[in-house]
Amino acid sequence: MAVRSTVSPARVERDVAAVIAGSRMAAAEPAVEDIEAGRRILSGETTASEVVRERLAQIDAQFGITR
Repeated sequence: MAVRSTVSPARVERDVAAVIAGSRMAAAEPAVEDIEAGRRILSGETTASEVVRERLAQIDAQFGITR
């Protein structure tokens, strides 16, 4: 589900950089997939709920989980 966003690409990149910096300060390196998911959410390409559904589907497929 695409959502509209009035956030500029520069703002998205600043926010992503801030999240990465905060994660690193907490001694946690963010995964590339998580960074890209955050970028998609911040840019309005998708919603956080949709990203969670996608990730759960990936985990289910990886471990053979059926819901």
